[in-house]
Amino acid sequence: MAGGNDPSSGSIKRAGLIFPLEGRPTPGCHASTIEETTAGQIVAAWFAGADEGEDDVGIWVSRLENGVWSRPVEVANGVMSPQKRYPCWNPVLFQPRNAPLVLFFKVGPTPDQWWGEMMISTDEGKSWRDRRRLPAHVMEPLKNKPIQLDDGRVL
Repeated sequence: MAGGNDPSSGSIKRAGLIFPLEGRPTPGCHASTIEETTAGQIVAAWFAGADEGEDDVGIWVSRLENGVWSRPVEVANGVMSPQKRYPCWNPVLFQPRNAPLVLFFKVGPTPDQWWGEMMISTDEGKSWRDRRRLPAHVMEPLKNKPIQLDDGRVL
């Protein structure tokens, strides 16, 4: 642990692994995101699979419960049909005020061909639903969290 007791200090409060390196769920993982829900649940997400850009790469999630990270689970993948699967990329967790937890991510064969998608969780990241593709002109957050202004608008 580093930092003081002031949560606004921006310092590291805890560091550690979500899962052990031995017996990990996938060979590789990248682009992690972390969020605290309105109820205080800590949720992390990342993309993982054989290697970045491989078609088995999906979005994985874990929750910090009683000081221990839950077993990571894949919550989204790029399966289009039994014959076609694309990698997923760059998840971003976002907890708006007075709304469900949101998971944004990209799907597509390469960064210049990907599109944005999103899902929501109404149970602190335990389950995810309402997956949908974003409009073509909305790529959504590429890697950084949105900011919600005092008036409710999201940048």
